[in-house]
Amino acid sequence: MTKKLTSLLLAVVLVALTLTACGPESADPPVSEKPEDLSSAQTPDASADSASYEGQNLVIWTNLTADAQYEVLNKQFNELGAELGVTVTVEKVSFNEMYGKLATAVSSGDVPDIMHTNFGGTAYLYETESIMPMDDVINDIGAGDFSDAYLRVLTGKDGKIYGLPDWAMHTSVWYRKDLFAEKNLKVPTTWAEFLTTAEALNSDGMKGFNVPLDSVQVAAQTFYEMMCSAGVYFIDPETGEYCFDEEKEKAVEVIDYLVELYRKASPAGSLAWSWGDYRNALSVTGTVAMSLDMGAVIGNAQSNAPEMVEKLGCFDFPGVDGNKAASFGSGYCFVAVPQTDDARSALVHDFLTALYTPERAAERALSRPMFAFPSYKPAFERYRASDKVALFQDEVNYILDAYENGAWYWYGMEAGLNGLSAYIESTGIFGEALQGACDGTYTAEQAYDLINEDLMSYES
Repeated sequence: MTKKLTSLLLAVVLVALTLTACGPESADPPVSEKPEDLSSAQTPDASADSASYEGQNLVIWTNLTADAQYEVLNKQFNELGAELGVTVTVEKVSFNEMYGKLATAVSSGDVPDIMHTNFGGTAYLYETESIMPMDDVINDIGAGDFSDAYLRVLTGKDGKIYGLPDWAMHTSVWYRKDLFAEKNLKVPTTWAEFLTTAEALNSDGMKGFNVPLDSVQVAAQTFYEMMCSAGVYFIDPETGEYCFDEEKEKAVEVIDYLVELYRKASPAGSLAWSWGDYRNALSVTGTVAMSLDMGAVIGNAQSNAPEMVEKLGCFDFPGVDGNKAASFGSGYCFVAVPQTDDARSALVHDFLTALYTPERAAERALSRPMFAFPSYKPAFERYRASDKVALFQDEVNYILDAYENGAWYWYGMEAGLNGLSAYIESTGIFGEALQGACDGTYTAEQAYDLINEDLMSYES
């Protein structure tokens, strides 16, 4: 086992323990042990006789444990099973048990056929050589029907695509439209304007913008959207090489700006806030006027404060001088374990292909509207037309346009699948460094050095 993989495995074990103790939210930390190498198994041959499917069983794991999303997935899987004459066993597997569970399944010969996981999980499974390329499935569906950015992030070093895109998420500034109207504020277009707007929204019992920095993923996500807007990355999108060590000056400027936003416009307690904390502050309790989020605030408001829904909108976090370099995006995809015979390979191929109709793709994304967007272009119009997003047509159009025409990255995977992504999700260094910069423990330069040294130890 290489030093890099050992580092990754140690880190994901630690984050698994953290999440088990604290109780995970809807985020997606990869964890635990390395599965055995399955790369010697056969890749799909879609020419196998589909009549042989009768009586077979497909085992599918999904990391989606939210009831609304799971119910739609389970319904579609069983519909397809009936169409193909097979039974389908669907199992919810949370991230903090997925990899240990997979390792046990591999050793017993009882592995799932398909997994539904996020980018970090896909990167981990790719690094451990546990999944097979999906190019044949994508080509049969229609490669041109998927966003180039989404395909690129799921591409391995061999040029093959290892994940079948399902739905995507886009980081935006979600904000209180009513407060902007009351104060006659316009959507800011530069960093300076954004800070001024955040300060203008401060009032008794209200802060203009939250800077959540919980150590498990949240700090890295907050930082990375600001990094992307300034054109600072961990991996060079062109060369695929680690480049954060060459970006010190610009990265320190990003940290300085983050600290200024925290000190001038964010609740003091946001240093320890996780997803539920900052989402509720905007969409339920109304104690924050703006927040970076991938749209989950809408579901929070619908469930807990329906009167807030129509008050919320979103816009793109601006570039430093108005020219934004890129955005932070994420998503879910289907991955498949290599099969041992052509008939099973063809079954997996045909099952996954059949999931991609406009109706099915839109239905999966709409199980969590404004948080999940279809990655399959023919589903866009059906998504737009849904009553579930009727209040947010401008926001839907802006986000779908960002997928199609903007630069869009997931941390550590700016040039394709990379285990650094899973490590970034696992390490607590972003929380330590950025919280320390905000409370005065570290300078911005010292915070950068802590982060870079930690990531370099993985890269080495």
